[in-house]
Amino acid sequence: MGSTKVRKRKREPAFKIVEPDPHNLPVDPRIHKLINPYYHAQGSYLEQGGRVFPGAAVMVRNNNEVVHVECYGYANLETGERITPNTLFDLGSLSKQFTAFAALWLFDEEELQQPLSYFFPRFPRYADQISVRDLIHHLSGLADYMALYGASRRVAVDWYDEALRKADGWYPQMKNRRRREFTNKDVLHWIASQKLLPRKPGSEFEYSNSGYVLLAELVERKTNKRLADVLKSMVFQPLGMKHTYMFDEARNFSKKAPQVVNHARCYNRVANKGFVPVGYTPLNFIYGDGNVHSTIMDLMKWEVALHRLDYHTMREDNEYSDLKRIRDIMWSPVKTGNRVVNYSAGWNLLFERKRIREKGSRVARIFESSAEFHRGEWLAWRSYIARATRGILKPDECMDPDTWQSLGIVVLTNNKQFNACAVLQKISQVYWGNLKKNNIMNRFNCA
Repeated sequence: MGSTKVRKRKREPAFKIVEPDPHNLPVDPRIHKLINPYYHAQGSYLEQGGRVFPGAAVMVRNNNEVVHVECYGYANLETGERITPNTLFDLGSLSKQFTAFAALWLFDEEELQQPLSYFFPRFPRYADQISVRDLIHHLSGLADYMALYGASRRVAVDWYDEALRKADGWYPQMKNRRRREFTNKDVLHWIASQKLLPRKPGSEFEYSNSGYVLLAELVERKTNKRLADVLKSMVFQPLGMKHTYMFDEARNFSKKAPQVVNHARCYNRVANKGFVPVGYTPLNFIYGDGNVHSTIMDLMKWEVALHRLDYHTMREDNEYSDLKRIRDIMWSPVKTGNRVVNYSAGWNLLFERKRIREKGSRVARIFESSAEFHRGEWLAWRSYIARATRGILKPDECMDPDTWQSLGIVVLTNNKQFNACAVLQKISQVYWGNLKKNNIMNRFNCA
């Protein structure tokens, strides 16, 4: 996340993050005022003043304090259950950052450079040219498994669009509908059946869910455990993310399990039908690229942990040396040929530097700003996480800790029409303004 190297001082100030009391969550009235009209506009088409429609959960951290945690709307329109801080959402592609974190924790630099053929000897010869790192940065050149599924004639060409139109109550219990849904093993078979790739591995960035399914498989082979169990012991339990889990074909929750009782449904607004609950596809059991389910409170803990890592890395605390290695890979762009790829480990990356001259000073200083962000989409689930820092660099290009500022925002929604990115961007403007030169989050493409 930009420059984090800072000269050590003999005495470091105490670092304290203010996490909210779960029974007395903070609400910034400025954000409330911003979101409420947008939320209610989602149901403006409803007849007879209907006000029961899907909503969102929002968390904001400004520097070292969580300043806003609030929920809007309904988790389940059929039962009238409202969204709460403990409502579960399918995170979609936000799951990639957890898969990548596990891989980076388990594989050293030498293993990250190993070709896929080392781990998958039965893959075609192109696997000799794809490294584990290529999967993390979307440089593998592998065809996306959803495209392979759609092109296989197993389903209609518009199978995904049809799933978004058809009312279905698959969430929240998430039961099998067929004798056997497709799993990660099927995806591995589909990938291995492709004898040629459309482009040379490592030559071009192309977002591929297939790469993260392979990362999941690599983690499982390394640990002899399911990725769901690895993430639980490695990330979720240590951070107190007690409601978060990864879903796969081995999960089997009872009707009264919290994973079912607390789970929202997701809704798409369909012409002449209103909000329709959507849910089932035969690919719902595939994971690694998606399928982490979490709450706004648990993602607050994840985002705060990342902020804490930023701080201690900046201060060069030796206690965090192992995590610093992971952090440096997570938030560092890579070069491929003459191009820079601003994507790593489940995060899009933005960096900016500019010279500024403070009033009364003859010396220009460098202002640096950076951001890590990602969207998540699956069916009608929409989610967005974004983190940004800004500050002034010293002449030796070390960040001046007295100028360092940080902002973290998470938006989760069960409404396909709710633009989580645009809402997040508006929230960032409450704290850092609406000028791109001051607020790097204004550069996100939320179309």
